Amino acid sequence: MYKRSHAWLFLAPAGLLLLIFSIIPAIAALFLSFTKYDVINPAEWVGLANYKDLMGNSLFWKAMRNTVYYWILVTPALVVLPVLLAVLVNRGLAGVKAFRLIFYFPTLVSVVVTAFLWSWMFQSDGVLNYLLSLVGAGPLKWLTSGHMVLPSLALVTVWQGLGYYMLFYLSGLQSVPEDLYEAADLDGAGFWRKQMAITFPMLRPVIFFVAVVSTMGAFKEFTLMMTMTQGGPLKASTTVVYLVFDEAFTKLHMGSASAMSFVLFLAILLLTVINKRYLDRE
Repeated sequence: MYKRSHAWLFLAPAGLLLLIFSIIPAIAALFLSFTKYDVINPAEWVGLANYKDLMGNSLFWKAMRNTVYYWILVTPALVVLPVLLAVLVNRGLAGVKAFRLIFYFPTLVSVVVTAFLWSWMFQSDGVLNYLLSLVGAGPLKWLTSGHMVLPSLALVTVWQGLGYYMLFYLSGLQSVPEDLYEAADLDGAGFWRKQMAITFPMLRPVIFFVAVVSTMGAFKEFTLMMTMTQGGPLKASTTVVYLVFDEAFTKLHMGSASAMSFVLFLAILLLTVINKRYLDRE
């Protein structure tokens, strides 16, 4: 009883913050999704009208397609590449800690600073196009082409997230018994055989965690779209979260924006459940 009461005491501050800044606003947003509300006038109950309007809103479905495409570009890369990076730095070599810090450093940089840095690099006369010119390739329209803008933004996200997810995999790798690798060596297993037979199966819980977190991050990404492209060109980088922001704080359509946010929540929940069942089956 003593330990239980102290546990609740320690949880109370975090629980109070969660209640004030997450749970209560979520319930309020759910209520607003059934209303017509523009901040100035009182909320007017409209039932499922906002959700019905979304079904015929071509811009919303375009934003949803952009979001799914961005997720496909980002999440597989952030699930696979950090594993390889973690395997490389999980060595007892001199200076390996410095390499870990270098790979993790992009995570410490503000997303806004990262966005401005990459915007400069993506310019027509920027660093990337200059490097392409050295090998005889023409300049690319990184942020001004409808086909290139989302892959360009995904590149920024992957660059900044590699070191962050590498730490999770690194902690998982260090918990894998060395006896398994020694037994594999005795059986004549090579490097890739050991990774496929030992490393990846042992890292399955971490892989699930990274897949879920990176999925949520991809579906909620907003800062890069806001600072680098403003949803353009021609709405090519308008994601659902950016559209929610535009509807809520530019047009003051709070009810419609709340409905969009809950449709996005259901999409993330569905993907998480599918991912969990797939990993459980495996």
